Amino acid sequence: MVIGENQIFNLMDTNGRRSDVLNALNVYLEILEELKTEYPTESWSRYPTSVAQFRFYEKALDKSQDVFKVHRNYDNFMSDLGKDYEAFLRKDRDWIAQTFPRMARMLDEAIEKRARHYTSNLVKMGFTDARRKITQAGYSYLRGLLQPDAVEAILPLDTVNLALLRQLLKLKVFSQPGRDGKRQYYAPFLMALSLLLNGSPLDRQSFELVVQGLGPYSSASIKEAVLAGARAEVLEPMIRSRQVPVPDELWADEVLEFDHFRNYFKSSKKSQSTVGKYYNFYLALDQFRRTSSPGCYQTLLTCLEEDGDLLQKAFGWGKAVFQIGNRGSRYDLDTFLEKNKSHPLLTAPHYNREFYVTFSTSKWIDGIREYSDTTIRLLSATGLFKFKRLPELAFPDILRIIFHAQELQEHIFGEMSEEDYLQYEQTEDCYFCQSHSLLEILGYPPLRTDQVLEDIQILLGVSTSGAAKDLLLSKKSADFLAHIRENYPPERVMSLLPLFSDRSNDDKIKSEVNDAATVPTIYEYLVGIAWFYLSGEDFDLYTSLNLTLNADFEPVVHASGGEGDIVIQYHDMTVMLEVTMMNKQAQKRGEWEPVLRHALNLKASSDKETFTFFIADELDYNTINIWRAVAAVPLESTNTHQPVSGVVIMPFTNAQMLCFLQEGVSRQQIIQSVRSSFQKVPRITDIQWHQEILSTLLT
Repeated sequence: MVIGENQIFNLMDTNGRRSDVLNALNVYLEILEELKTEYPTESWSRYPTSVAQFRFYEKALDKSQDVFKVHRNYDNFMSDLGKDYEAFLRKDRDWIAQTFPRMARMLDEAIEKRARHYTSNLVKMGFTDARRKITQAGYSYLRGLLQPDAVEAILPLDTVNLALLRQLLKLKVFSQPGRDGKRQYYAPFLMALSLLLNGSPLDRQSFELVVQGLGPYSSASIKEAVLAGARAEVLEPMIRSRQVPVPDELWADEVLEFDHFRNYFKSSKKSQSTVGKYYNFYLALDQFRRTSSPGCYQTLLTCLEEDGDLLQKAFGWGKAVFQIGNRGSRYDLDTFLEKNKSHPLLTAPHYNREFYVTFSTSKWIDGIREYSDTTIRLLSATGLFKFKRLPELAFPDILRIIFHAQELQEHIFGEMSEEDYLQYEQTEDCYFCQSHSLLEILGYPPLRTDQVLEDIQILLGVSTSGAAKDLLLSKKSADFLAHIRENYPPERVMSLLPLFSDRSNDDKIKSEVNDAATVPTIYEYLVGIAWFYLSGEDFDLYTSLNLTLNADFEPVVHASGGEGDIVIQYHDMTVMLEVTMMNKQAQKRGEWEPVLRHALNLKASSDKETFTFFIADELDYNTINIWRAVAAVPLESTNTHQPVSGVVIMPFTNAQMLCFLQEGVSRQQIIQSVRSSFQKVPRITDIQWHQEILSTLLT
């Protein structure tokens, strides 16, 4: 990733940024794979060279309807296309010659440009190259196609966690080439690790400012401080005190006219009214500096009260610009002057310059906070970073063995020749786009690896790597159970489940659990917890969920692998929960095949009694009876083609699951009732019926 000198790096463009980052990565990679199949000869180019960008945007809207709810430009474009849609897709020459020039700008700026923005995060993560071709690293993430190395195998992380960890560990933010032809770089993941390895408490705001606020253009003094192991309290003021070049016109002390003012004090929202509010504050503060009268103070106070949130971002570094007391009891003039007597906006001799420097610095820090949102979500999704309280590392003692702070600090900043940079992240088989393991990325030789493994075993008091892995997994499972009991007791689960019956509750659900996950993912998580309580807490919930969790044990995304949603191993039976939020109509298209496939493969692979429970908010009548009929039909596994009969798939609604919890119905009661009923289903034993019919028709 390359940024300009005054840019803040970001891992997801503002245009199209979304809270469900991992789901977005999945969806966008799936779309690119579909496009490769549907349009094998199309490049990632603008129309009429290619329809790829247009079709990507169409599919993104369809697959993310809960995210992209308003798309007027696309709707208007499609309305203008009307019956010419097919001609447009096949790039009909007559249509292009007659109509395309009139629609070209809207297509590129309102549709194709968005497709480029949405997929830019895939490029930044190395999951695709610049031409949106999925890389080896991208397939590792999408399909879970990676083999853990000796150290990765010990850590209780799934393939999604590992795929993200590997890419973030390699991530470098590059500068433009300098006069010497070299590019400077900054490694934000290494900085994040370095800050937390020593275990010193650090607030999230400081963590974000340091990790997101540094970059390849950071000053030599900052780079030296990082190399020396400086902590956040040292780095933070150095980052805040960056030099701001002041335009020549602002060196004068005359009051700026609005037409001049708006040239320098701009809003990212492109709103004239926002700039107007900045200007009102500028005038009110200037007048107060000249005449600190009660009337001027009241005018200033009105600005601060009416536009407080706006001014905090623009002039207060995210906090109140001045101390003005509580809303119910504002400071009087004398108290205000005393409380703010050292504030540079009141005391600086050159007002225009100070106002501009404050604005530039505050907006820059606000940008850091805005862009850090995605960075924090991705760090958390590696399974190594916790953010629920203060930023901290999961398994800190283990990570201190794997990573040495001093070695990390030596590689946070650096430089590369242009040739090395191209090999690192630009060529077709570039290093960044390959799925290198943690040990390969760190470059540890066999002796160093053996020492790391031995030190971990000594720390944990075990004699093998396998025992170390089992111990860490057991501890993580216990910690997860403590998290569930504390944050999702039965009463809270029962209060949350009814929300899923009304999709207008989606935002509330996400705020209650994790806004980085989709609502269907959260539903799966909570259904698993509900079954845990119905079972009397008699199984390992952590290993049963096929979900990627962040380090704070909240759901992030459904894991890859084509397995059932929740697979529970009891000593005498296996239970699978297939959970969906699809409505009745969609269930027929989207659930019949995968649920049956999962149930067949589960029964074929298990030497125990198996039950599959299909759980949805509403159930289609045909779906209910299809699942019943399956128990009578001889089938075969899709994995091994092994004969399978007596498959039990029992559907329940969300409301019924809630009633089970409320009325204290146990898992044992549910199983016994289902077992007794399905044992009555008559088996179809005539497996030659199809051939017999054919034999009467064909000689």
